[in-house]
Amino acid sequence: MRTLLLLSWKNIWRNKGRSMALMMAIILGIAAGLLMFGLVAGLVMQRFNGLVQNHLSHIQIHHKDYLREQENKMILPNPQRIRQSLAGMPEIKGYAFRTLSFGMLASGYNSSGVKITGINKEEEGGISKFRYNIIDGEYLDESMRNPLLISQRNARKLRVQLGGRVILTFQNLEGDLTSAAFRVSGIFRTSDSNFDDLNVYVNQADLQELLGENEAYHQVAILLESHEEAENLAALLSEKLPEVDIRSWSALSPELRILVEQGGFIMYIFMIIILLGLSFGILNTMLMAVFERVQELGMLMAIGMTKIKVAAMIVLETTFIALIGGVIGVVLGLGIHSLIAEEGLDLSGFADALAEFGYDAIIYPLLEAKDVGITIIMVSITAVLAAVIPAIRAVQLNPAEAVRK
Repeated sequence: MRTLLLLSWKNIWRNKGRSMALMMAIILGIAAGLLMFGLVAGLVMQRFNGLVQNHLSHIQIHHKDYLREQENKMILPNPQRIRQSLAGMPEIKGYAFRTLSFGMLASGYNSSGVKITGINKEEEGGISKFRYNIIDGEYLDESMRNPLLISQRNARKLRVQLGGRVILTFQNLEGDLTSAAFRVSGIFRTSDSNFDDLNVYVNQADLQELLGENEAYHQVAILLESHEEAENLAALLSEKLPEVDIRSWSALSPELRILVEQGGFIMYIFMIIILLGLSFGILNTMLMAVFERVQELGMLMAIGMTKIKVAAMIVLETTFIALIGGVIGVVLGLGIHSLIAEEGLDLSGFADALAEFGYDAIIYPLLEAKDVGITIIMVSITAVLAAVIPAIRAVQLNPAEAVRK
């Protein structure tokens, strides 16, 4: 076996140019594959964190019919009981009661249909990072009367600036239209342009006063220590609070669930495509090596080397090349990842297009140890499979005919 290993190793370097070219293809393919792994995982996690940390959270509680009807009168029954049920649960990192309404936002120049969210800043601070999206002004300045947060896109559409006056019109709990003037205290911008077009934020107490009920809550947003606990905890809370509707993030946003579940699958598809290209390169190179060494292979079989050993030698040569290229490719891929991970990959030139799909212009790759391990395993398997046909071609040689060529 040692002789076979040494012979296979020496055969690699008999044609250095060809071996180096094949190794370079493997190196670049693996490095590109790892970078793609990181970018896709980073995009998925960026989208997930953006939705969860800005407004979705891991679990939401509503009136039984609210998500279907979305009427203002469908407020949460017995909010104090809900608070007592949530208190002391170690899985819960924080929660916030929110007051919601749909209405019309208008200025002297334009108007827009919006979702109005009334928040308590102290509660929101424990579950949301939305305050970090404010690019100008203050987070619901309490020194103002009826402060309001508006997106940069809506501010431009309505031609309003900080301190500008806008009118919100919506239904109160009795179903009557009510209007009130608000002042823009802050302007925000998220990575999701659709979210920015739809949402405005006001102080919860101001919205409740206009709705006509000081304890009007339409939603409880719950942030957990781990998103993986959401399904089980939602089921547990549903048993404790059967009078309300409790859903996890995956039920609230099926498209996000599909993205998280299929993100890994997408990465493997990319890697398989890269490895298929490499496999054809390996196959072609090793077939050329076999054809060039027909006389030599025939001589080896003529002096007693078995066909199994000849096939093993071809496979070992391919494996050595793939392992060397794979290891260097992994090192190169990890190096590129470490360079990009801290500062992120800046795609500002495509910022508007990315915002339409809810992604930031800067992507931070995310690469896990298991991704590297799976990549190495897939490269090794690809190399062995690609060497099968050249090995079969080698053992099919007739020693007597091969020697005479």
